[in-house]
Amino acid sequence: MKINVAYPRNGTVKQFEVSDDTIRRGNLFDFRLGQDVDGSLFGEQFQGYVFRLKGGSDKQGFPMMMGVLANARVSLLLKRGAVNFNTFRGKNGERRRKSVRGAIVAADIAVLNVTVVKVGETPIEGVTDVTLPRRLGPKRASKIRRLFNLGKDDDVRRYVVRRKVEKDGKKIRFKAPKVQRLVSKKAKANRIKKLKARRDGVKASAEARKEFLHSVGKERMAARQRKNARAHRVAVAKK
Repeated sequence: MKINVAYPRNGTVKQFEVSDDTIRRGNLFDFRLGQDVDGSLFGEQFQGYVFRLKGGSDKQGFPMMMGVLANARVSLLLKRGAVNFNTFRGKNGERRRKSVRGAIVAADIAVLNVTVVKVGETPIEGVTDVTLPRRLGPKRASKIRRLFNLGKDDDVRRYVVRRKVEKDGKKIRFKAPKVQRLVSKKAKANRIKKLKARRDGVKASAEARKEFLHSVGKERMAARQRKNARAHRVAVAKK
């Protein structure tokens, strides 16, 4: 079995080969995704570490799915964006039957993805002893504000992390992501304008309804008066 050990704090990932005998001795088959396991189950080099099981796949490449309490392959009706069903496939609201692995670790699992929860005494080469710089910065407005400790009045677009792009024979340029979920002054003005138009429409509709009911009442009253006058004339004629 292979394990992909990730340390999000340093932004590092490395793959290790673990023998089947080590997996059997550690009785790893009783665990499922989301649980924390002792690193010594994967070998002596991980002594003192605590790993969290995040995912994996079997020998045929079918991915494990969180929440499916089975240690075998199952066929489920999945929606777009779920495990083994890409978002760009299908249509909105469409569901397809896909084969996925259960969340319980079994003997035919080929790859396990784990993250480091607790660091042991000896560092893992290429994982906990190095730090990789973050290549891309955040693109969501709230995360940019949190990163640079900005206020609501600060312009988030000025603090977007730009990266340098160099190509042979071309001019050096800088690329920056488009800020997501950005509520600008123009967007606020448009929102207020739409709310005002909706409020005015409701008010105009209420006034039109009031005028309509008033006109209907006047017509009915006039009809009753004509009816009563006609009945009075008939009664007078009979006398």
